[in-house]
Formats: sequence, structure tokens, C-alpha cells
Amino acid sequence: MRTVEDILMAKGSEVIVSAHTETVLDAARLMAEAHVGSLVIRQNHQVAGVFTEQDLLRRVVAAGKDPSATPLAQVMSSPVLTCRLTDDLADCARRMSERKIRHLVVVEQDALVGVISLRDILLVRPDKQ
Repeated sequence: MRTVEDILMAKGSEVIVSAHTETVLDAARLMAEAHVGSLVIRQNHQVAGVFTEQDLLRRVVAAGKDPSATPLAQVMSSPVLTCRLTDDLADCARRMSERKIRHLVVVEQDALVGVISLRDILLVRPDKQ
């Protein structure tokens, strides 16, 4: 059985984080600079949401919102679907598919420890492509 921990051991556990008060424009620049497709959004030191490229497209651009004036709190995906290090990747993929999402936030004892994507799962489980 492959687990979430297998992915984080292979790719690392660095998470790009932003405050819920930051603007969409700042978040987009941070994502581009870090070459990532999502950010974890924090509020009061807790995970409050996730902001993804899809959120940018659908909730900002398509909605005609000004990225320089829109705070992430207004357009982030929330509540956040999480997983744990010991979770089975097949279960994670199923949950992501059911919710039509591409990212899971990894937490242990209420602490943020990483993010995995559907692409990460497919890379370690090529039989499921």
C-alpha cells in the first residue's frame, strides 16, 4: 500500500502559504514564482482554505473581479479537504475524484505538513493513469 508519506518523502514537504488577507494578484505572483498550482491559505495560524489555478480562473477572471483588490478569503476554496501521512493513495484519489478537486492538504495533529496533488498520486501509481 502506497501512502501520502511516500509522496512527501519523494517530492518534499515544502508548502507555499499565504495569508487570507493577501490579494489574488500577490497570490498569483507567488504561485508563478514558486512554480506551483496552489497555495494554502492561513488565518490565525490555521489552515483556512486553498487557492488554486482553477479558483483564479473561475472565481476571479471569469467573474470579472480585480485581482489587485480581491482578498484571497473571498475566492479561496474552503473548507479544506485534508489527509494524513498514513492515508492510502487510492483512498485519497477516490476522495479527490468524488469532490472534483486536485489537491489535498496533509495535516498531522492539526499541523500543516504538506500538500499532495492528483498528479503526485499518478506519478507514484502509474497503473492508475
